[in-house]
Amino acid sequence: MHIRESIYASLPIGLQHLAVTSKGIAYRRQRYGGLFSPYLAALRSSEFAPAGQLLELELAEMQRMVRFAFEHVPWYRRMARALGADWRDIRSWEDLSRLPQTTKKDVRGHSELFVADVFRSSQLIPWHTSGTTGTPLTLLYEPTAVRKLWAFVELYRLQAGVSRIERRGQFTGKVIVPPSQSPGSKIFWRYDLANRALLLSTMHLAPENLPMYAAALAQYRPEYLCGYPSAIYLLAQYYLSAGVIPPPLRAVLTSAETVLPHQRKAIEEGLGTRLYDQYGQTEMQSFWYACREGNLHVHPLAGHTEIAGEQGEPCDPGHAGSVVLTGFLNHGMPLLRYAVGDIAAWSSLAKCPCGRNMRIVARLEGRVDDFIYTQERGFQGRLDTVYKGVKNLIEAQIVQRDVDHVLVRYVPAAAFSAQDLKILEHNLRDRIGAAVGIEFQAVGLIPRSNAGKFRPVISALPELRDGCLEHAIR
Repeated sequence: MHIRESIYASLPIGLQHLAVTSKGIAYRRQRYGGLFSPYLAALRSSEFAPAGQLLELELAEMQRMVRFAFEHVPWYRRMARALGADWRDIRSWEDLSRLPQTTKKDVRGHSELFVADVFRSSQLIPWHTSGTTGTPLTLLYEPTAVRKLWAFVELYRLQAGVSRIERRGQFTGKVIVPPSQSPGSKIFWRYDLANRALLLSTMHLAPENLPMYAAALAQYRPEYLCGYPSAIYLLAQYYLSAGVIPPPLRAVLTSAETVLPHQRKAIEEGLGTRLYDQYGQTEMQSFWYACREGNLHVHPLAGHTEIAGEQGEPCDPGHAGSVVLTGFLNHGMPLLRYAVGDIAAWSSLAKCPCGRNMRIVARLEGRVDDFIYTQERGFQGRLDTVYKGVKNLIEAQIVQRDVDHVLVRYVPAAAFSAQDLKILEHNLRDRIGAAVGIEFQAVGLIPRSNAGKFRPVISALPELRDGCLEHAIR
């Protein structure tokens, strides 16, 4: 344990609230100072601009970032020399698509080559991702990039009818409740008074603890809830099953995980409000956000999004492919044509009724490692359909560590029966075939990642780690 974490864990809960608030003050200065307000104003003024104007702005941002990367980032300077290319050669999206993709393996193995030479290390803000496969990334942000990113977040909040200055309940992946907390203490949240946030732990969402979460929210009365959809879903299930009335909420804002259809339905029914999803990355490469029509818009000033097929070709609307991103915000560690590891598909909708002229993503399938593989059925994704008809299941996770066997961890509700388990096995067999062994394991709580995320599918097969899933998505 880090020494600061050890000190925090030793504090009484009251002082932990103050420590969290102190950290919140630092975050507020880092996120909302300087150019945050004028940049947000500029985003709001261009949000409903004509499509042609947005395209011109996006193209100009791309050309500026390519020039900067070719001139000041060692990795791309070397790449340009090897290709015999100059930044002036990259004038269109087709020109950009000819550049090699940057992979996470590239960044992990050569992170120092992606840092722009115009910055001293003391000028950049370090951030470490947890890494879904256990291998983290170390990223460096310039301070202005952080404030620009949070301007996009605020634009998203405003679209949903809330703002950063209103009380919120937030499910966070940060370890705000130390593992050493007394088992008798049922306080699974901490207050960030600087940002008017009730921070809720994602690590203690066992069924017996949910009434305490609901009581804390009833007392705090937030205007909105935000955070991981899997955590909010469990809370919504509690409200629905226990008949407890939730606090009046104006919106639910979700991010960091793919929202599954059954989760959206339960959240909106259980909490009595609309869910607005958002998609982004720790690498700060893009910003997609849902409007009141329920469509996921790709903001062209945050970065350029490609959805690429098996040979790198652009995917037509409705056809899923790999998400490849060129970010415009962070000059500290720019990434061009970054293969982020997610699968998505464009919408065929020409224009959203909301009035925005931004491209729309029809669906976000999830991460590459959200797929499992069997010799009989090949790659299988979006496995949430296997829970259809299973009425007494709180949540479940499918784990595959070899090609002939999967483990299903599940949290049963009180009325869970042998019939529920039979339906679950039948549905799963329909998807993965008869040859694979299935082991069921009832648990009280499914562990979250170090960052607090819930992964509905965990696959460690080499075929998936190497990115060989194109045959599953075509």
